Amino acid sequence: MRKLSFLMVLLFCVTAIYAQKGKVIQATSYFTSGKLDQAKKLIDEAMQHEACANYDKGYFTKGQIYQALYESPIPDYRKLAPGNALDIALEAYNKVIELDVKKKYTDKLEQQYKNLIIDYTNKAIEYYNADNFAEAFNTFEKVLELEHSPIVTKENAAVIDTAVIFNAAIAAQRSNNFVKAEEYYKKALTYNYNLSQTYPFLAAALKAQNKEEEALKVLQKGYELFPNNSAMLVELINHYLNTDAEKAFVFLDKAIEQDPTNASYYRAKGLLYEKLQQMEKAGEMYQKTLEYDPKDFMAQYGLGNVKLSEVIKLDQEVSNIVDINEYNKGIEKVYAGYASVIPYFEKALELEPTEQNTLATLKQLYFRLRNTDPKYQQKYDEIQAKLNAQ
Repeated sequence: MRKLSFLMVLLFCVTAIYAQKGKVIQATSYFTSGKLDQAKKLIDEAMQHEACANYDKGYFTKGQIYQALYESPIPDYRKLAPGNALDIALEAYNKVIELDVKKKYTDKLEQQYKNLIIDYTNKAIEYYNADNFAEAFNTFEKVLELEHSPIVTKENAAVIDTAVIFNAAIAAQRSNNFVKAEEYYKKALTYNYNLSQTYPFLAAALKAQNKEEEALKVLQKGYELFPNNSAMLVELINHYLNTDAEKAFVFLDKAIEQDPTNASYYRAKGLLYEKLQQMEKAGEMYQKTLEYDPKDFMAQYGLGNVKLSEVIKLDQEVSNIVDINEYNKGIEKVYAGYASVIPYFEKALELEPTEQNTLATLKQLYFRLRNTDPKYQQKYDEIQAKLNAQ
């Protein structure tokens, strides 16, 4: 009786094993005929059973089905694919490699991996276009890993996918992963890929890590190779604006030679002249800026500041006059000077209605002139109310 029971249990186990493996075969059939919904249902059922825990064909079929769901142009099938469908497929294929001691699936896996490379590349682009840069970077890295997989390379050397390396760097940089961005930009440089962009992008990644000295060397090298590259010129200008005025002027002049209608270059020269207290030259540059871009707030405010500095200088000179008649004549010129600079700041306020420095400057000017004309008292009250409301 015990022997009979044992045989019945054994028969039941064998039947269960064949039943689950039969589902795999049927799932394969559905997959081949394009019925991915039924294929997924069966393969999920089969692979949850312990009978298929070490079944290489089962894992291969599962990988095919999940990969096909991701690739399917049919919306209803795409909906069946979970967000990590490609990862599930890859995990299944990796299990096949582990179980396939006789290497029966090597050639078949090669093709699936090559398709996965395309799929993951598309997925990375999807993430990037959705501004999910961290996942875009992770997915580009997955592409590079697959391209170096022994399944893909076999006897041949791995393909150097410089475009993916560069895109991985950009995605890393945009996700603020500057360490990885540096790593992949440097890889791109070793393959001479897109040098005119890689140099300034690498410099930016280095600067983000406070590697200023290395960033400068990268920019200088890039500029030597591409002297007409505006991105590197701008970065060099930005660096030298704060460290070396003479070199900043040299690069600004080169930038203006290349793009003589670019208002930002004249504004930068104006800021630099103002920093050096060469106010007349600063004013000339701000006026030039506004010729090309009348809505440039910084140039408009800077020009007002230059004019105001002239009046303040006159005010200081007049305050030292002892003779009362000469003083009265001088103070009239001072008031006229303050009145003349107000339009510059009022124009700046039109461009940036809530800018605090402009509001504060106008408040002081209106207060200074409030006894010379009733309109200035009214304007002072309006500015004060605006400041109180902020």
